[in-house]
Amino acid sequence: MFLYLKLMECHRTTAQIVLPVFYDVDPSEVRHQTGEFGQAFECLLSKLSKKKKKDKSPKWREALRGAAAFAGFVVINSR
Repeated sequence: MFLYLKLMECHRTTAQIVLPVFYDVDPSEVRHQTGEFGQAFECLLSKLSKKKKKDKSPKWREALRGAAAFAGFVVINSR
């Protein structure tokens, strides 16, 4: 998750190009944190919140929403 925060920070501060690749997940599930992705994301956040006192979930949610809003590649069952 830290990677998403850094990617979005670099995009905002230095105008670097971000090209997301969504492998076997619908970008709208990432944008809205719903479906299987949303469940897995909530599970991850609950595990991390038990380990750390500082909650970064709002920043992570916003970074994922921003990354999912970019035009990118969707790869679903590409075998």
